Amino acid sequence: MRDETYKIELFVFPDGTSVEMIVFERDRRRRGAAAPPAPAVQSRNAAPRQAPAPAPCCAPAPPHEDPEAFTCPVCGSRLVYPVDWERSGDAAWTLLLRCPECETRREVTLGRASVEHFNRELYQGAQTMAREAERLSRRNFEDEVERILVALERDLIQPMDF
Repeated sequence: MRDETYKIELFVFPDGTSVEMIVFERDRRRRGAAAPPAPAVQSRNAAPRQAPAPAPCCAPAPPHEDPEAFTCPVCGSRLVYPVDWERSGDAAWTLLLRCPECETRREVTLGRASVEHFNRELYQGAQTMAREAERLSRRNFEDEVERILVALERDLIQPMDF
């Protein structure tokens, strides 16, 4: 069994629907991150040492609000989507984003407001795609029905066709 804790968060979409999502707090060591350093052992006579400040490359980036995170900074495409995401604080998420047009991948740390805005954009995009898929399916079905009707009128369908 995995050692993961979770929280349930409520996300509200533009159409008013809401979804409770389970957010897992993963063990970072399993994902390849370095284990936290062991506490330093001091002798009784030594002066207490302060822990060195983390290197800038290792410190987590502070969250920021970026309402245009779904737009690619390289090609300007508005089709950017998250490949992976991880909670990086109480009000922050680290997302790995991918642009399907120029294959740019980037990692951003966003605050909750930006993540919710991104989520709304993804939801609206999915709704648009679903409507377009339905429209195409209906059009293809209507075209197929027309072809069958023409074939029936011309007596082109034989019993062996079934």
